[in-house]
Amino acid sequence: MSKRLFYEEPYLQEFKGKILEKVKIDGKPALILDNTCFYPTSGGQPNDLGYIQGVSIVDVIESNEKIIHVLKEGIKEECGDTVIGKIDWERRFDHMQQHSGQHILSAAFEKLWNADTVSFYLGDKICTLDIMKDNITSEEIKKAEILSNNIVLENKSIEVYLVNQERANELNLRKIPPQKEDIRIVEIKDFDICACCGTHCGTTGEVGLIKILKWEKRGVKIRLDFICGKRSLKDYYWKNELIKNISNKLTIKDSELGEAIDRMLEERKEIRKELKEFKEKLQDYEVRNLINESSLKDDGIKIINKVFKEKNFQEVRELVQKIINLDESVVVLTGIKSKGEGEGVKILFACSRALRYDMNGLIREAGKFIEGRGGGAPNFAQAGGKRVEGIHEALDFALTNLKDFVKK
Repeated sequence: MSKRLFYEEPYLQEFKGKILEKVKIDGKPALILDNTCFYPTSGGQPNDLGYIQGVSIVDVIESNEKIIHVLKEGIKEECGDTVIGKIDWERRFDHMQQHSGQHILSAAFEKLWNADTVSFYLGDKICTLDIMKDNITSEEIKKAEILSNNIVLENKSIEVYLVNQERANELNLRKIPPQKEDIRIVEIKDFDICACCGTHCGTTGEVGLIKILKWEKRGVKIRLDFICGKRSLKDYYWKNELIKNISNKLTIKDSELGEAIDRMLEERKEIRKELKEFKEKLQDYEVRNLINESSLKDDGIKIINKVFKEKNFQEVRELVQKIINLDESVVVLTGIKSKGEGEGVKILFACSRALRYDMNGLIREAGKFIEGRGGGAPNFAQAGGKRVEGIHEALDFALTNLKDFVKK
């Protein structure tokens, strides 16, 4: 069994250990030492990283009470040799801040609303906390943050010690683990006491700012995303810089941003409404113009034969739909060249519902000229292909052979 120095001295950053075993984990070299500062992944807290004899550690795991250090590459030292280990202190202290912050936050929700903690996850950037609560409001989030950060400012001591099962039953623990051996207790003076196997700060003041970023309902639980300490400072820095830049560009005070954005959104809504009305009027004009410029067959049917280059496919669809709805004796044969290179080509054939042309059959044949496939309804069909240069051939075929595609 490896001696766990991270429990005895969580602030220890460098240590000496004797190699007990050299093993392989998934093909990677690994060491088991007689003692270690490296914390293995456990209880929602990720493992420590760092170096042994200057070689990077890629993982730390616990198996059968042994702590296994997985290395990036092997080292020359053998069993019985002493090695030097150095932990990544920035990562360790970050984990201590997040984990201790979680204890404070969990206790706050329990004290305020008797909301038990269900699970905790310490991620690389964001931590999550699941609590048993039907719903939660912004005001309740704010109240929990205020209580939690007041505990931080009071700089209460965080004590870690072992108790037996009998003593654990006497303590007002948030949750008692089922283990028979001694239980490790983390106590925040006059605020919280619970069983935990993670590494923690020595005082609540070291945790730094506790900030809940967002929350959502997950079944019968509420999931909170939160950060503490240096993570909170980084979050504050970029958000403050963003607000400052936006305020400068809009030449307003940062305190006026909310009101200014609401006003801008309302203005944008009105502009979009006006733009939509303008586009519809422009489209109506274009529809009438295309009908007026159409060629006339002997039987009085109007033919619109056109390739669009500056419109997207959806715009052309809407335009064609309006044309066949407005005129009872019109046939539309259109092609659309995509604006971007290599995006292919589309053709769209349609006719007024009163006419008996088979646009579905016509487009299947015409689509061969653009090396494409398609189909649709008898009066409205479309096809897409990759042979852009075949678009005029497709339309010419449709115009010449239209008389052969009549529904019986």
